[in-house]
Formats: sequence, structure tokens, C-alpha cells
Amino acid sequence: MIQAPNYVNPYLQCPTIPAPSYNAVKIDVNNPTMSAPGVGQMPMSMPQYAPQVAPQPQYAPITQPLYNYPQAQMYEYPQAPAQPYYMPQQPMPQMMPCQPCVCPQPEQVAQTAPQQVVPQQVIQQQNINAPQPMVTQPQQAPKEAPKVEVAEPQAMAPQVDLNSFIAKLTNPDYNVQANAMEEIANMVKDNPQQATELLDEKVVNALNTIINTDSSKLAGPTPEQIAARQKMMKGEQLSDADKQLASTITPMEQAERNKSYAMFTAAIMQKLYADEVNKLTGTKVPLTELPGAVTIVEQLKNNPNPMVRTSAIEALSYIQQPEYKQDLNTLFSIAKNDQDPSVKEAATTALAKLEQMA
Repeated sequence: MIQAPNYVNPYLQCPTIPAPSYNAVKIDVNNPTMSAPGVGQMPMSMPQYAPQVAPQPQYAPITQPLYNYPQAQMYEYPQAPAQPYYMPQQPMPQMMPCQPCVCPQPEQVAQTAPQQVVPQQVIQQQNINAPQPMVTQPQQAPKEAPKVEVAEPQAMAPQVDLNSFIAKLTNPDYNVQANAMEEIANMVKDNPQQATELLDEKVVNALNTIINTDSSKLAGPTPEQIAARQKMMKGEQLSDADKQLASTITPMEQAERNKSYAMFTAAIMQKLYADEVNKLTGTKVPLTELPGAVTIVEQLKNNPNPMVRTSAIEALSYIQQPEYKQDLNTLFSIAKNDQDPSVKEAATTALAKLEQMA
């Protein structure tokens, strides 16, 4: 197992100098020196680990021994073992240099030592100062994003058959026209969101055509019909034939009736249109810009039939708004001076309703 070299204190690698023995009896005859303190020693300023060199004697060397005695120590005394001296650990900049240790390189150790696989976690626990290896995660192939299938937008199926309503409104049969307008009015009342699909220019044009129909050339009630109706209004007894004649509606009367129906239907559609615009944009549509409003005003001013003029006042009163108050007040005030009693009464009622509006 290869271990990273730990830090070695240089003071522990230096050779330990044995403690000097201060014994004056121990004398070397051949090279007499004294081991007394201060005699034959290096100055204290020299490093302790420098080699000690005995000073040269200052007297003439002896060529022959003075005494013949065995070269042995006279006294045997135990020598105290030298205790190692450990220097306190100091910062690296203040350490004294020492001879570098010759340590085997990792490559040399790897060649001689058997190869062993050591877990990386064990190596890190043994030497926490060793640089941590960079662990690279294996690159994974990017995951493909799930394919999103975009469905084609499907056209919303209309809830109202617009062409069917247009066909009924343009039908020459007055009863078919009347039934179609009644159906539109009920749809706006019961399901206004569905009725918004009828806010179409073709529908508005069909209603305007009914209102502007010239009914003067159509067959009107005969004198016999007028007489039978007068008797019925007075409460007189009528035969079955006279009752049938009095209740029969002529083409001209049917056209005038459908004009009243068309103005009511147009007023209902105009209110629905104004509410939708206000909901989407927060603005109010002027009275003159409501689809079919101008046609109703023209019937109030110029239609010779008092029943149609009365229907025009009631239609305009239905769409009244605070923004329309000034214009409607002018129209109703003029209609209040009409020669027909029914028109006057309708105008008076509309003005009273207009005054109650804030």
C-alpha cells in the first residue's frame, strides 16, 4: 500500500549529540583533552549539530609514552542514555533548513511495490491534506423532448342557422315573416348569448326591408269588412259570416303589422348589440349608429299609419339609455303633438319613462 509521505520535522532527522561528560579523571594520554566545561569545546554560537574538532595542543607532542599501563578506563560508571530532544513545532518560514531526505518517488515505489487498488475514500481519510481528485460525472445523452402534437383548431359549429332565419325574413308570406321575428325575440330573451349570432348585416337588412315596404299598393280592407269591424267594436250581434269577414286581415294590413313587428325586433337586436359592445370595449354606441335605428326614426316622422308611428315610439323607448336621453326627448316631444290620439298617448308615456331614468 502506497502512502503519501507525511511531513517530517527536520530537527528529528539531525544526529543527536551525546551529552558531554564532565569527568576530569577520563584522560586520553595519546591525545589528552579535558572534558571540563569550556575546555576544548566549540563556541556556543556554533550550531549544535556541527562536527566537533578537537583543538590542537599547544605543547610539544610526546614521542614516547611516559607510562606503560593498559589502555583502559580506571573507573567503570554507567552512562546515562541520551534522551532525544524534540523541538516545538514552529511556523514553516522560521524552520531551519536541514539536509533533504531522500525519499523514493511514487514512480519508483509503484515499480517495486505490488499494485493494489485502494478505495478513494480510504486514501482521503489517511491524508486529508492531499489534493482532492476531481470527480467527473459521466456525460449522459440529452433526453429528447417529448413531441407535442398540435391539433388543428376546429371550427366552432354555429348554434343558430343564420341562413334559415334570413330565408324566413325574406319570404313573401307575411305569416312566415311574423313567425321568424317572434322566434328571434324569444331567443334574445331566453338565450342572449346564442342570439348574438344573429347580429349580422343580412338580418338587419331583412328587417329594414320589411319596415320600408310600400304597402299603399296592396289590397286593403273592403267597406264590408270595415262595417263588420265597427259592429264588432260596438258589441252588436254578428253572423258567423260577418265575424269571419271582420277578422280577415288584408295583405296591406299584414304588411303594416309586420312593420310594427320588425321595429320591435330591430329594437331588441339594437339593445343586444349595444350591450355586447359595452361589455367588450366599455364604450357606448351612439343612437344614430345602432343598426336600424335611423329607419325607425324615419317611420315615426313620415309613416301615415298611426299604428306604425305608435310602434316606432314604443321601439325607441325600449332602447333608451342615459346617453340617448337628449335625442329621445326631442323625438318624443314632437310626437306628443301628433294629431292621432294613440300616437299622443304613446309619446306621453315614453316621456314620463324617460324622465324617471337617471
